[in-house]
Amino acid sequence: MSKLLVIGGAGELGRSTVLAAATEWSGGREGLWATYHSTLPDAELLNAAQWIQLDCSDHEAIRETIMKVNPTGVIYCAVPKHGGAAGKGGDKVMNGIVDDVVAAAEASVIIGARFIAISTDQVFDGKLSEGLCYKETDEINPTNPYASYKTVMEKKLLTLAGPIIICRTSLILTMEPIGKGIEFVVKCLRGEMGEIVLFTDELRNMTFSDDLGSGLVELAESTCEFRGIVHLVSDEITNRYELSKKLSKVLGIDTNFVKSGLSKESGMNRPANLSLDTTLIKSVLRRTKLRGVSERFD
Repeated sequence: MSKLLVIGGAGELGRSTVLAAATEWSGGREGLWATYHSTLPDAELLNAAQWIQLDCSDHEAIRETIMKVNPTGVIYCAVPKHGGAAGKGGDKVMNGIVDDVVAAAEASVIIGARFIAISTDQVFDGKLSEGLCYKETDEINPTNPYASYKTVMEKKLLTLAGPIIICRTSLILTMEPIGKGIEFVVKCLRGEMGEIVLFTDELRNMTFSDDLGSGLVELAESTCEFRGIVHLVSDEITNRYELSKKLSKVLGIDTNFVKSGLSKESGMNRPANLSLDTTLIKSVLRRTKLRGVSERFD
């Protein structure tokens, strides 16, 4: 029987992945396992899978869990608190992004399971001209600690001899329960951040977590032959200011707190054009559609 193990199943992306797998995984609920770190998942999640408590910094526990479940597919969604592009990094963040993931991948390879890890568009420096997109094979050049750790993770995973997939994602959006990406923009709209400038020149392939969950589940199936790096994102390229305008309409928040501006004029050293090419993922996925902001909100 096909078995799927979602490591970090109670987080934002993990939750969406477990819920997608509950209805889409070929092995059904009986073949669906997930882990949580400290707090028991809510009732909806508890009923969707079979749960195991796991501290991912305990690599022996990771190995024991994978050997016990003996899955045909493993999706690693766990991630330490890192602060994203603005985070300062540190050993704890690095270990969580690199060492913990590699330990799980090594155990998965031993039993022949497909292993899927999550990476980021921020492995690129964002210096592309507008209108261009990064392909999976383009040179990476991270500009912050978080992205640097993801780069190391990618390189180490690619040295392992097994069916490993590295999915680069972008800004992840979750409407229910509201996720971090949406929550920040809603706070801006409501004036909780005061008057704020959202940049129009920081370009991202924003993607919703439920679509990402479905895509990850499809990639984990034994019928999927793909391995390597792929950009698991929608093909719509947008920015946080445009997202705020659409959320304002959807949520009925009339606001004057959000203004548009340019990152390049802010004095901040942030990646600008992180647009990702989606040609490859469209050729790999058969049933999952990764919808952009306009398709979901308009």
